[in-house]
Amino acid sequence: MLTIAFVVASVLGASCGDDSTSTETLPPIATTTTSTTVVVTTIAVQRFYVVRPGDNLSSIAKSFGVDQRDLMALNGITDPDHIEAGDELAIPPPKVIVDVLPGATTTTTG
Repeated sequence: MLTIAFVVASVLGASCGDDSTSTETLPPIATTTTSTTVVVTTIAVQRFYVVRPGDNLSSIAKSFGVDQRDLMALNGITDPDHIEAGDELAIPPPKVIVDVLPGATTTTTG
């Protein structure tokens, strides 16, 4: 029994060594973070325009920053030359181009 206690004590003593004499170092810690945030807020409000004498569809579309074909489609117009003063046109929302940039990646070593 004394022999078993001596062996156990030796093993335990050897496993509880002093780290101050160690010459090895731990590998560096690498951290990688990636994030992408896209916030798009849209409030759609229908706009209307009343055609005035001398107006044409092309100039109306240009003044609102919309495509003439979109303006025609929304209002059921088949002939762009056939609009009359007093007509009320619904104006489509302008096309919005959103650039989505890739998220920043940060790598830290040390």
